[in-house]
Amino acid sequence: MASDPRSTDALQFDAANLGNEPCAVSVSSHDGGIAIAGEAVPTNSATNTACEHPGEDSDRTGGTAKWKRAFSFAQTVGFAFGIVALQMAQGILLARLLGPVGRGEYATTVLYVQMLLYVGLFGGLEVICRYAADKTVETVQLRRAAMWLGLTTGVITTGLVLACNLIALPDEKAYLMTLGCICAFSVIGQHVMLIMTAVDRGAGDFTPYNIRRFIAAAAFPALLLVAALLTEVTLHLACGLFVIASVISIAACLIGLPKPLTGPSEPRVDRLLKESRPYGISMLATDLFERLDLLLVMWLVPLLTQGYYAAMVPVVYPLTVIPNTLGIFLFNTAADRNQRLKTSDVHRILGGSFAIQTLSTIAFMVLIGPLVRLVYGEDFAPAIVFALWLAPVSAIKGVLQGLDSYVKGRGKPLAPIRCRIVAAAVMLAITFAFVGTHGAIAIAVAALVGQVICLVWLSAIVYADVREQEQSLA
Repeated sequence: MASDPRSTDALQFDAANLGNEPCAVSVSSHDGGIAIAGEAVPTNSATNTACEHPGEDSDRTGGTAKWKRAFSFAQTVGFAFGIVALQMAQGILLARLLGPVGRGEYATTVLYVQMLLYVGLFGGLEVICRYAADKTVETVQLRRAAMWLGLTTGVITTGLVLACNLIALPDEKAYLMTLGCICAFSVIGQHVMLIMTAVDRGAGDFTPYNIRRFIAAAAFPALLLVAALLTEVTLHLACGLFVIASVISIAACLIGLPKPLTGPSEPRVDRLLKESRPYGISMLATDLFERLDLLLVMWLVPLLTQGYYAAMVPVVYPLTVIPNTLGIFLFNTAADRNQRLKTSDVHRILGGSFAIQTLSTIAFMVLIGPLVRLVYGEDFAPAIVFALWLAPVSAIKGVLQGLDSYVKGRGKPLAPIRCRIVAAAVMLAITFAFVGTHGAIAIAVAALVGQVICLVWLSAIVYADVREQEQSLA
C-alpha cells in the first residue's frame, strides 16, 4: 500500500484537519453528470461538510448535523438521478436523430474529449475543494482562482485533444478529424465549470452547486431538442451545439461573480497546479482505465457497431448512482480523524452495496430489451447485447468509485494506481485475443474482467487500511 501523502509536501494541508476545524469535505474525481461530453459521466461528485461542535449543545448539534447529512445525501441522490435521466434523454435524442452510424460518428468526434476531460484537470478540482473547505481564502477570490485554473487546464487539454484528433484517428474514421477538433474547444468551458463548481462542493453549498451542475447537464439535450423541433439535426449541427452547451455552463458559474477577469484571485494557478499533482496522477490512471473500452471500440470495430456500443453507455449509468453517492460520505469519514471505520463497517457497506447492485442489475437486465426497442427504436435492437454486458460493468464501477472516495479521503490517491494498470493490461490481452472472433463483445467482456480485478484489489486496500487503523488504536 502506498504511504500516506499526509506525510509528504505534495499537499500543503490536511484533508482531515482543514483550517484546524473538525470538518471533512468530500472530494472526488468524477462529477455527477456535470460534464456534457455526449455520454453520461459516472456520478461521484457531491460534497458534504459535517461539523460536530463540542459543548453543552453537542447532542442537539450532533442531531442537527445528522439530519443535514441525511438531507444532503437524499438531495444528492435525487439530483444525480435527475442528471443521469437528462444524459439518458440526450443519448436517446442523439440515437434517434443521427441513427446507428451517425451515433458512431458522434462517439468518435467526442471520444478524446471524454478521455482527457478529467485527466486534464490535473487534480485541480480536488485542490479547489480543499481550499473551499479550509475557508482561509476569501470565497470570491477563490472563485476567480478556480476560473483561471480552469482556463489554464482547459487550454492545455484542448491542445492535447486537438493533437489526438490530428494524429490518432483510425484511417477509416479520419474524415471526422475536423469535427473532432471543433468538439475539442468544449473542454475549456467544461473545465472552467467543473473547477468553479468545486468551490460550492468544498464549502458544502449544495443548492447552488446542484443548480449549476443541473444547468450544465441540461444544456446540451435542451439544445438538441430545440434544434430537432426547428430543423434537421446533422452531425455537424450536433457538434456545434455541443460546444455551445459548454459556454452555457460557464455562464451559469460566472453569474454573481464580480469582476471575473479583472478582480484579485487567490491562490495562484502555479501553486494550485503544484498541490494537485498526486490527484492528477491518480486521475490519469483511473480515467484512462475507465475509458479504455471506448478507445478500443473506436479503433477495432466499424462505425455501425461503435454506434450501438456508444448508445448503450449512458443507458447503464443509473447503476452507478447509489454506491458512488455513498462514496461522498465515505470520503468524509475517511478524512476525519475523529471517525474511523471498523472492519465490521466495511463488511456492512460492501455487503449492502453488493446486494443493491445485484438486485438493480438483475432488474435492469430483465427490462432493458423491451425498453431499448421502445425508446431507441428497432434500429438499435442489436445494441441490447452490449447493454447486457455493460450493466454489470457499470454496477461494479459504482462500487469502485465509492471505494476510491474512501482511499482519497485517507489521503492515499496513489494507492489504487497499480491495480488500474494491471486491469488495463488484462483488458488489452482479452480484447486482442478474442476481438477477431467475437467483435465488440470481447471488449465488453474485457471491461467486465478489468472491473472485477479492480474491485477485488481495491477492496483489499480498504480492508488493509481499516485493519491498520484498528491495530494502531489497540
